[in-house]
Amino acid sequence: MRENRMKRMLREGRPVVGCGLSITDPFVAEAIGRFNFDFVLIDFQHMALTLEQFQNMLIALYPTESTIIVRAPWNDFVWINHILDIGAEGIILPWVNTAEQAGKGVDAIKYPPVGHRSWGPRRAASLYGGDAEQYAVQANDNTLFLPQIETAQAVENLGAILSVDGVDGIMIGPNDLAFSLGFVEKRWNATVEATVQKVLDGCRAKGKAFGMFTPDMESARMWVRRGGMIALGPRDMGLIAAGAARAKEQIQALQEEMAARS
Repeated sequence: MRENRMKRMLREGRPVVGCGLSITDPFVAEAIGRFNFDFVLIDFQHMALTLEQFQNMLIALYPTESTIIVRAPWNDFVWINHILDIGAEGIILPWVNTAEQAGKGVDAIKYPPVGHRSWGPRRAASLYGGDAEQYAVQANDNTLFLPQIETAQAVENLGAILSVDGVDGIMIGPNDLAFSLGFVEKRWNATVEATVQKVLDGCRAKGKAFGMFTPDMESARMWVRRGGMIALGPRDMGLIAAGAARAKEQIQALQEEMAARS
């Protein structure tokens, strides 16, 4: 059986930091997978991604120890079932504002008797050596569910959302939360930060994981130090851009050195 390493670490109270994948080429997924981040996040909500491309990315990620988390495009039973059957080990669900919506997510993610997920782990069973029956036994406990808190309404309903059986924690969508609070420009400000801190405190009071979409490792480090448990650190495009910038600096330094010698 493949262990959901991320879920185990969260149960142990340990923070996890992952890498976002936005490039659909399986070769890139394979290269990132070799580094065994705590998790990798594939974003169906905002990526131009087909189910076939997603499946190819997961096949490339098969050897990785990273837990494979997917942000679903919406709180939709069919989409969630597709994503899980292809092999996702956790779901981030956008725009969850009420306990009822969180319960709808649980219903799609969990097999009976907990939910009504439809049977058909056409590729997911490969995580269990091809044993579909073993997958059925383990899937409910092994699959991670993180509703996304990104509106003022969701913040007000946080306690009820976290109390839904099957919710492992939450992820903050900081930009949409700022929009909801009335900030289109200068979205990161004292009011938004205080609201995020309120959510963090609420998660800690309930013993649930708090997660934050962070643009870089500096931000990820800050939220982990403040008590957050899940942070999205580097992304594939950011890693490529940072590597290219370092290479450019080194090339320029070499060119300047050679020019000085001539």
